[in-house]
Amino acid sequence: MSDEATRESGMYGYLASRGISRRTFLKFCGGIAVALGLSRTMAPQVAEALEEKVEGGKLVPVIWLEAGSCTGCTESFAQAEVPSIATVVLDMISLDYCESLSAGAGTSLEEAKAAAIEAGGYLLVYEGAVMTGWDGNALRIGGEKGTDILLDAARNAVAVICAGSCAVDGGWMAADPNPAGAMGAQEFLRRNGIVDVPVINLPSCPVNPEAVVVVLVNYLLLDHTIPALDSKNRPVPIFGQFIHENCARRGHFENGEFVYRFGSEEERKGYCLYAMGCRGPQTRSSCSLYRWNRRVSWCVESGAPCCGCAEADPRTTTRNWVSMNAPFSGSRFRDIKVLGKNIQLAPVAAGVAGVVAAALVVHGFGMKIAGRTNGGPPIEKETEHELKERLFNEALAEAREKKAREQERQATDAPEANGPSDGERGGDSR
Repeated sequence: MSDEATRESGMYGYLASRGISRRTFLKFCGGIAVALGLSRTMAPQVAEALEEKVEGGKLVPVIWLEAGSCTGCTESFAQAEVPSIATVVLDMISLDYCESLSAGAGTSLEEAKAAAIEAGGYLLVYEGAVMTGWDGNALRIGGEKGTDILLDAARNAVAVICAGSCAVDGGWMAADPNPAGAMGAQEFLRRNGIVDVPVINLPSCPVNPEAVVVVLVNYLLLDHTIPALDSKNRPVPIFGQFIHENCARRGHFENGEFVYRFGSEEERKGYCLYAMGCRGPQTRSSCSLYRWNRRVSWCVESGAPCCGCAEADPRTTTRNWVSMNAPFSGSRFRDIKVLGKNIQLAPVAAGVAGVVAAALVVHGFGMKIAGRTNGGPPIEKETEHELKERLFNEALAEAREKKAREQERQATDAPEANGPSDGERGGDSR
């Protein structure tokens, strides 16, 4: 069988059976190459590497754990692309365990997870917050503490992928007052001595499916290596730029054209949402490039200001992105934490201004009652320059007024000077 026939019966035959053309697949590979920080011309090499994985049967085992979450990240990943190119990647991995996506359930599924953990060499995808409250009993799965399940699975993993902001810094579950003790997986693992396992953070709420695909493909392509990470363990190719840099409304920002009220003419024209609390200029992510719901749209394009969900910081358990950024609309200030309490800067500033103004009023009345407002320092005399300027302006005003009166008089006398002759009035011509 020729190489071309092998291709058609192998990788591309598999794609065709799912309604995916070779051109569409190469376009997908080009997007993956760009997301990895490579040139789009690397698309053929990406496709060849993926083809080798499919035909070679080198499946990478993956365990997907779900903790304190709404399952939104799993749902987001399931909506990766149309046609479902993400299934190409899913078929290159062996999803040994996932509560939402696995066909099995109950004891058999738990046994499959245990076998995969024992064998090692797997990627661990962690969705949701780690619930540490009540000695880890805030979340129990199959009779086990959620915290014990994570520790058991992380020790033998080649890497931990934190899918979504809840997995990165606790997200919604860790928002004040956080009674369940929710936190991010990276910080939890660090506190429990697991620091030699690489952690890849993919913040946003929910996780962008393209980000998960990019990390998986990067792992497949580059001989089980992970992409370059920043100080928050985020892949640099995905989180290396601010959302504002690629926002379609940036032109309006540069022109000073903003939306100040929803339902206004400015909103209808698609002006910048910065004044409505948009945090695109301070949030690093590629939301505007990858989008959501099969690349249909994203927050700002749909008319909502960016709420900064991708700014989840795994290095802290007190500056949770939900608590710090709320309210998400209309506020340009982030909360500050004072003595364990979140405080908004705007109300504080307004309150301080009010107190100062009231104090000045009271002080003024006190000065008046005490008679200390009489006299005071001598008033500075008019300078020579100011005197000349005042006299010039007064003379100019007087001249303009005089000219106006003269024009008015001439207009009044004009009919008498230009009146009809005696002949025209019918008088005696003798």
